[in-house]
Amino acid sequence: MPRRNYFHVCLNAVSGNISEANEPTLINLERIAIDQLGSIGSFYNAYEDNINGRLNTTIKPQICKSSQQIVCKLTKGRAAECQNLLRFADIDHQLRLSIYLELTRATGIASLMNNSQLIDDHTRLFYIYQESSIEFYEKDLHELKKSIQSSTCETFATHIITEIVFGIHLLLILKLPPGYEDPIDIFLQNLKENLINSKPLVKIDSQLKTLLDKVPSTTVYSNIDTLAKMKNLPDIYEKLIKLQTNDKEHKKLKYVLCPIHWFCGRHHVKLPEEVENLEHYLIQQKSELKLLNFRINHDLSELLQGSCQSAFETITEELSKLQALHMNNIERLKNLVLEIRKGTIPLSSLDKQVSLDPPKDIQQLIKNITTRANELEFRIKRVKQMKKDGFEYCDVETLGITDQLKENRIQDMLLGNDSHKVILCSNDELMKSDELAFTKVYSEMIEKRKKNPEICLVYADFTYSTYELRNTSIVLSEDLKEKQNQSKSPSTVNNLKEKSSPPPQPSLQQTSSQSLDQTLPISSSSNEFINILLLGESGVGKSTFINAFANYLHFESLNDAEKGKPIVIIPVSFVMAVNDNFDEKTIKFGEFDSNENHNNAGQSVTQQCKSYAFSISNERKLRIIDTPGFGDTRGNDQDNLNMEEIFSFLHNINYLNGICLLFKPEVVELNPYLQSCCSQLFQYFGGNILGHFIFCFTNARSTFFAPGNTRPLLEEFFTSFHMKKIPLKKTNTFCFDSESFRYLVAIQDSFEFDSTEREEIEQSWLRSVTESERFSNFLCKQSSYRKNIEWQSMKDVQFQINFMIRPIVETMRNVLRNIILFDLHASIKLSAKPAIPSSKICYKCSRQPDKYDRFWILPDQLHNPPKMCPSNDQKSTEYRLEYEAVGHQVEESIDELNEYLALLCKTSAKLAQFLMKISQMQHDDPFVSEIDRMIDEENVISQGETTRDLNKKLMDKLKQLKTYYQKQKNQTERNQSTSNLAEIYNLLNVLNGIPMVSIQLEAIKNYQQTLLESNQRDISTTKTK
Repeated sequence: MPRRNYFHVCLNAVSGNISEANEPTLINLERIAIDQLGSIGSFYNAYEDNINGRLNTTIKPQICKSSQQIVCKLTKGRAAECQNLLRFADIDHQLRLSIYLELTRATGIASLMNNSQLIDDHTRLFYIYQESSIEFYEKDLHELKKSIQSSTCETFATHIITEIVFGIHLLLILKLPPGYEDPIDIFLQNLKENLINSKPLVKIDSQLKTLLDKVPSTTVYSNIDTLAKMKNLPDIYEKLIKLQTNDKEHKKLKYVLCPIHWFCGRHHVKLPEEVENLEHYLIQQKSELKLLNFRINHDLSELLQGSCQSAFETITEELSKLQALHMNNIERLKNLVLEIRKGTIPLSSLDKQVSLDPPKDIQQLIKNITTRANELEFRIKRVKQMKKDGFEYCDVETLGITDQLKENRIQDMLLGNDSHKVILCSNDELMKSDELAFTKVYSEMIEKRKKNPEICLVYADFTYSTYELRNTSIVLSEDLKEKQNQSKSPSTVNNLKEKSSPPPQPSLQQTSSQSLDQTLPISSSSNEFINILLLGESGVGKSTFINAFANYLHFESLNDAEKGKPIVIIPVSFVMAVNDNFDEKTIKFGEFDSNENHNNAGQSVTQQCKSYAFSISNERKLRIIDTPGFGDTRGNDQDNLNMEEIFSFLHNINYLNGICLLFKPEVVELNPYLQSCCSQLFQYFGGNILGHFIFCFTNARSTFFAPGNTRPLLEEFFTSFHMKKIPLKKTNTFCFDSESFRYLVAIQDSFEFDSTEREEIEQSWLRSVTESERFSNFLCKQSSYRKNIEWQSMKDVQFQINFMIRPIVETMRNVLRNIILFDLHASIKLSAKPAIPSSKICYKCSRQPDKYDRFWILPDQLHNPPKMCPSNDQKSTEYRLEYEAVGHQVEESIDELNEYLALLCKTSAKLAQFLMKISQMQHDDPFVSEIDRMIDEENVISQGETTRDLNKKLMDKLKQLKTYYQKQKNQTERNQSTSNLAEIYNLLNVLNGIPMVSIQLEAIKNYQQTLLESNQRDISTTKTK
């Protein structure tokens, strides 16, 4: 039976208590199911567009096929409908407003609101709305009347879900490659027609796949989670083929909502349609903020590539202020709309509050940001021109030059160890005040360089330094002055005295052997933090455990906690019975966190690892690392991905004090994935980790704060591992109950508890506080499990080798540069600067090489956030390489440099063989891939307009290096002597002793520390008085 008529047939067939004459008209609402947690009988608050619990009545729904026609749209980027993507995705006006005003979370298809890429002529939008089945209440709706009337649901809900439509909801945003638009458009048009006409989708051939693989950027928004995670167009097409023939994977598409007033015999008041201006205003504000954010965090960041950080930070700080003002404005409008929807204020109030012009403070901040960005863009373009003219650029603020330093100290810092530098010192103000004089000096320096190629030109920029430069000036060494036979300084007035530089220092030498625990530089002092890894299956309550623990530490008593607001570090969502019928209400508390997803039952709520640091003594902090749960309903593949996420995060720390496994005390059987989880833990940490296991039980009030039936299951489980026994004793076992924390959150939502319930909760609080103190004391005594000492394993060394690949090959390339420059009495100094967390290095973006002495070098192109770049060919990176031309040879001889190359090649061959064996890689050698990339880069540089003979030589030497490397690797394989674990750790330690490698590893260390801090929240645990 068609869905649209179902309820009307039911109503006409009823001879109920309400007469047809007096019965209110049933006016249902329809909402796109952006929250997948709804079910038949769920309560829905249409004022906020949120699901708020469920009716406690047994409901057996029926399912029928949908006869609704599929909707499929294909649109080119700059079309008018692309201005409102939520409307394009057929989301109704009321729900759109709730999303824009953040009354509800933008999840599922609605997350397209957060699309960060700009839509242009190369963009294509492909949209599918396809209903497959309908789930509905099999009986007459009047039978729910008694349950609803006895419920208190009207206090927190306006509707009840009585019907759910399942199907496919998808918006595909593609960025097409220039020159390939026509054939890809034909493919998309054919796909659209086949879907509309219900024709079967055929598999694509290799030629078409090659074409579709050229699409550089593919973003999917969908109600189907597996689709939304796909980034490759051929994979998405293959998934659509499966979805057309298997509707079991279809997800909730739409909810039909019946007003609760109707069940109570009252006419439902229709929600007001807010004025159109409000949506236009919200879209305009979001669009302006998005464009500005893209300009700063993409365009300007790309242009700067790590330079002028002080000025850039000022702009990003102002951008953060602008976003805060925008959020305040949204909050004001949100409250206004809520009051209008509830009928407490008239709709006309909105007209007085909404204007197409943003508030004045927002306008002023936008103007400031735009002006600063324009100035910075002009500066960087000027700096790029200077580099083309042969100047190196130096922002003196990054050297620590301030008004506290003397002139001779400043000269020391500028000249360093290079006696061939000629440094032009100026700032923006001086350049503008006498542009002709600056241009004259600038041109003279370029001419001198042409006559004397040995000198190195540097522009020292004092714009952002607190040191007050009175005049544009030139600094050079006495040695260079004598060599150039200069009798006096250049034509400008010098306010910095000329000074000789000390003799050059070695640029590459083998340092003394280092201890094994310094194989890779790692962050964190072993004295400051107690590192605890928290693991447990999805839904066991890890995040709630952390929240409760914070409250136990902070409040002296439950009475004190009741007087204040509970500490909610991680947002929580749980259900509580609200009446004698045990109807359920969903309680949500805490600030929105994109890392916590409560919308998919059975899936891990925590998406990525995050740490929380508690001060538990004057000297030390407890760092609890929260992790995605295992036993995810998406299957073992998702569990394995979650474990990889955990191991990747752990690579940022160099020791662990314990692995805390969290369980419920009364389980019938352990989660099947626990076996795989523990096996992977032993593989990653090694067998020595056994003594660092800790067992915690939550919801332990039901078992009188004892492990219950779970303990014998665990004891039997661990006997299956053929290794030393894992201790499971009173000393490393702790029992908590989080009910008191839920109580504190519930009373914030006006829940009432009787005295008996309050007394039970207080007893639970006291026991949990006592256990928390015992837990903290135990952790303070735990020894550290140190990486590269106790902590040695195949899995860990695999991580370390992968981190070593880029430092090794870039060191080899720079050694080759210095071999080529040796007879020219010059060299290139390599340095590394830590990247911003989550940066990606992109080799597809167009890059212009910079000149260093007679070498041209392509700068690292880093993207952050990476999703703003349309290219799919990006790799995670921890640092950016920087270079400096030095006017003298390296200290080592040619023979010594060649010995270094041989050492790096032989060691790399052994590491590659080991890595490919343990990871079961069959083809792609990661070292060869990196060498090939460098050969390609030098080839691109060599084809430039200007003479670049040295880069051609470098390309030839890299080809020879590749041949030598492969010879070493083949020899290693012929010997059939794979290094053991201890030998690999020793090889990594030797590599860390090479300064150029060590410099890059130090940048990785700093990156790891920053990444750890950016994913950590410090929690104040000062006791209330």
